Amino acid sequence: MHKFLRAAGFGDLLTETDVHEFLKNEVIKPENLRTIVENGEGSRESEYVLSAADDLGLCAVVLSFPDGTQEIEYYYPYFRSGQYSSEEPCCLERHTGQETYAGLIDEYKLGISLIFYVQFSLAYKRYLRLQPPADFKGTTLTAFANEGVVLLPISRAAESEASFAMRKNEEERLREAAMQGDQDAIETLTASDIKSYNEAADRIKSEDLYSVVEQSLMPSGIECDQYSVIGEIMNVEEATNRFTGEELWQLGLTCNEVSFKLCMRKKDLLGEPLCGRRVKARIWLLGDVDLRRPV
Repeated sequence: MHKFLRAAGFGDLLTETDVHEFLKNEVIKPENLRTIVENGEGSRESEYVLSAADDLGLCAVVLSFPDGTQEIEYYYPYFRSGQYSSEEPCCLERHTGQETYAGLIDEYKLGISLIFYVQFSLAYKRYLRLQPPADFKGTTLTAFANEGVVLLPISRAAESEASFAMRKNEEERLREAAMQGDQDAIETLTASDIKSYNEAADRIKSEDLYSVVEQSLMPSGIECDQYSVIGEIMNVEEATNRFTGEELWQLGLTCNEVSFKLCMRKKDLLGEPLCGRRVKARIWLLGDVDLRRPV
C-alpha cells in the first residue's frame, strides 16, 4: 500500500484490501477516466483520477488485456499546484520496476539534483509516441508528509530590500558564470562556501542546530524522491478530504528560493503553521512537467 495515502487524508484505508476495494468502487469509473494509452497486442493502460479536494486526490492506472480482464497496475495520491517551482531543464527517466517516471532537475540554487515522482505520466508516454525524448522547462513541485513539526523563524540582522536584492542578483550571476566554466566565479563561490561553513561550525558550538540551519533540502533514506526539508511557510491553506472527512494543511513552502506546496493531515503536524515560521518534515516529492515547453 502506498505509505503516503495518509498524508492525503486517506488514513482509513489501512490495508491493501481496503485500498483496492475503494479504487474499484470509487476511482475506476468511466467519469474518472483521464488518459488511455494503447499498448501492443491489444492491451492498453487507462488512467483514472478521483478528486478528493481542490488539486488533491487519487490516481490509479489500470492495465486491460484483450480477453477483457483488468488489473490495477499502480496507484498513488496526487497533489497539484498552479505555480512553477523551477525553470531549469528537467529530464524524465522511466523507473525500473514499473511504467512510471522520475523527473530530474539540476537545481543549482539548492546545490543538488532534485529527483521527483512524475504525476500523470501516461501523458508523457503518449508524447513519446509522437515525439522523441526531450527535456522540458517549467516544473511544478508538490509534496506529501506523514509527520512534521513547526519551527520558529530565525531572527536575522536587518537588511534592506535593495541590499538583499543586490546580493541575490550577484549570487545568481556568479552561479550562472560558474556553470559556464568561469574560473573566477568558481573560486569566488568556493571561497564563499568555505566562509559560510566556518561560520556555521563556530556557531554550532554555542547555538541550537535549527537556529544555524535556516533552510535545507536533503535526500533522506534509500528512496531517491524522498527528502528531509526545513522550509519557510509562505502561505497556509486548509482543506478537507471529502471521502474521509480528514482535515488537511496545504502549505506553500520555500527552500533556498525553490517553492513548492506541502500537504499533510492537521493531526500529523506539531505546532501552528503561520507565515514566516518554518516546517521540518520528511517529504515525498512529486511534480508535473509542462510537456508544451520542450528545451
